Order: sequence, then C-alpha cells, then structure tokens
Amino acid sequence: MKKLQLLITSVILLFGSNLAFAQTLESNTKWLSYQLDQLVKEKDGSHLKVNDNEAVPTFKFKGCQMNMNIDARDSDLNFGMRISWLLKDVQKISYAKEDGGEYQLKMIVPADRMKVKVGFGQNHNIGGSFNLKSDDENESKTNFSLHTKDERLVKEIVNKFEESVKICKNTR
Repeated sequence: MKKLQLLITSVILLFGSNLAFAQTLESNTKWLSYQLDQLVKEKDGSHLKVNDNEAVPTFKFKGCQMNMNIDARDSDLNFGMRISWLLKDVQKISYAKEDGGEYQLKMIVPADRMKVKVGFGQNHNIGGSFNLKSDDENESKTNFSLHTKDERLVKEIVNKFEESVKICKNTR
C-alpha cells in the first residue's frame, strides 16, 4: 500500500513539475517573440524591400521550436522564407556590444539542425524545404542585431533563452 501511495505521489509531482515547465516555456517564448519582433527591426530601413514595403523578420515559437519568418508580398512578387530550429539544439547563447553601442544576440546552433522552407507565388505554393549542411563550424552561428542600447534587456533575453533551452533539453 505504501509503495502505491509513493508511486501516486511521484506521478503527481512529476506531472506538476512538467506543467510548471510548460507554463514557464510558454511565458518565456511569448515574451521572446515580442521582444525579438521589436528589436530586430532596422531603424534605417535596410530590410528587403518589395515596392517600398519592408519584409521584416518575425519570430514565433511553437513549443520548443523557434521559427524566424520573412514574408514579402506585393503585386509582382510573393516570397516567403521560414528558418526553424529546436531550442534543444541550441548549444550556446551570448551577446556582444556592437560599434554603435547596440547589441547583437549570438546563438550557436549546428547548421544541419536548422530547417529552411522557401516559397514563391500567391500562396507560396512553389518552393520546398531543406536542412542546411555545413562542415564549417563558423556557419553554426546565428546572430541577430538587437537595436537597443539597454544591456539589462539583452541580458534578460539571454536568460529567458537559456531557461527555455534548458527546459527543452530536459523534456526529451
């Protein structure tokens, strides 16, 4: 009887901790999506332009998967690209100060773990997807310029990424 009670208690604790991890992950990734969407926008308008409309990357998370989407649509060209990777594949997250005083977020993700989907046409119906392949470890780096001079905010971004990566690595 005591073994049964111990087993039931263990299951309840395990379920409760997994629920807490899921809530933390959801909260972190929602916050990260918002922050990255705000901070990767170029102030000088140097993004891909289609008929004077900028194609600005947006970030979305689906559980432990991170997606960076670029969508450019106008009357002459419809182009979409999504780069995605699993947070459990992120090996390191850091940041560095750029010359202008703003920061750059640096992530190391093996290139062969990143998936790219490209589409052209009205509904992006012409295209395909592929995994990157590289033997050069320098190509495993993914950097985003964060247009802020607020180091506290950048540290918080790194901390939420690290926490999310840890959660995803522990929920295999």
